[in-house]
Amino acid sequence: MYRFTCNICGSACSAETLDREVPSCKKCGSSVRLRWIVHALSVSLFGESMPLKALPTRKRIHGLGLSDPKSIGDVLTTRFAYKNTCYHREPHFDIASPPKGPADYDFVIASEVFEHVRPPVQTAFDNLARLLKPNGFAIFSSPWESEGETIEHFPRLNDSELVRLKSGYVLLNRTADGELETFDDLNFHGGPGSTLEMRVFSKDGLLENCRAAGFAEIAFAEDYPAYGVVWEPWSRGLILRRSAMPR
Repeated sequence: MYRFTCNICGSACSAETLDREVPSCKKCGSSVRLRWIVHALSVSLFGESMPLKALPTRKRIHGLGLSDPKSIGDVLTTRFAYKNTCYHREPHFDIASPPKGPADYDFVIASEVFEHVRPPVQTAFDNLARLLKPNGFAIFSSPWESEGETIEHFPRLNDSELVRLKSGYVLLNRTADGELETFDDLNFHGGPGSTLEMRVFSKDGLLENCRAAGFAEIAFAEDYPAYGVVWEPWSRGLILRRSAMPR
């Protein structure tokens, strides 16, 4: 039996098992991954792990969320110069094609986003690094496998559309050289639309993407049992930090 304090809502919790995605706080429904986001952000900014609502107000710290859960994003908005964004509604933000401008952010939270980004995914990693100020960091997570190479489901995606048939969804794609492709047996995370799984990262492939983007420090998530952060060996989150010197 795991006994811990939820660092998102402050509840005293107990759970027989802890899973990356399965809710284990009975009050707010937080999972290991969500509690880790708060833990990693706190340690990265202030050098210690604090509950979400104990984070100090520092409006000089600029942050960006890529579809962060409301339970986290609403509090961060009150503490920092932080904006939570979405892909399909306002405030809109597309990591594959962000607005042009200088590196503005001390931190970016990109959790369970990059497995859904259109290929080539390296563009999204490059953009993530460019968003950060020198020495800025990203709280990053995406499912990954321990062995093998990253599997791209639609490597030639170009002019595509999801079509809903009576039998289910089909992805139609016309490649850059004019070939028509059809894909069924699609995998959606939480529902159709922007949640279509584009790839399954491998550990080595993910690290290669991060290094190619220029991240100077790459650290896998560590456990913090006091807040119910206990990971399986695979699909741990990462903290990605830019160099102190601009590229």
